[in-house]
Amino acid sequence: MNKDIAIAFLRLHQPMPNDDILDEGLINKYDEVRKFFLVNPSEECIPLFLNSFGEYDGFGVYQLVEDVILKFKHEIVVDYLKESLRNEHKGVRYWCAQIASSFPDNILVAPLCDLLMDEISDIRIAAIMALVEIPHFNIDKILISHLARETDFYVKEFIMDIINDRI
Repeated sequence: MNKDIAIAFLRLHQPMPNDDILDEGLINKYDEVRKFFLVNPSEECIPLFLNSFGEYDGFGVYQLVEDVILKFKHEIVVDYLKESLRNEHKGVRYWCAQIASSFPDNILVAPLCDLLMDEISDIRIAAIMALVEIPHFNIDKILISHLARETDFYVKEFIMDIINDRI
């Protein structure tokens, strides 16, 4: 494995297939690429990884990508995250919202707030978790406003728990 091969692989998989059609060989190659960039960080891999997530969990590999992303400076990552949070693919939006919790920044407020209207409840929960992590950002009004619009019982319960913890 070298950087050119790893980058080429990621470019070909924007995003990876969803888990229901993902085969073991492909996810193993993806994990090999992930491990390569853990040892050989290159900024070029950031947007490629952020836009590579298929739906679901990539057989447990997608959550490990954050270890690669954490190798880079906050200000570099948030610029890429800002764009990836608006990706058309559900898996990309979900995993980028998860990663955004580790990179709290006001630049992510708008795209994370947009995700509060996402059709997928797990994406809405991930966006809420990321918003709560942003220092000096008063999420209370947003949570209360969103609570009135939220239709999913579990998301409503999650919001209420956050609100009650903040009182």
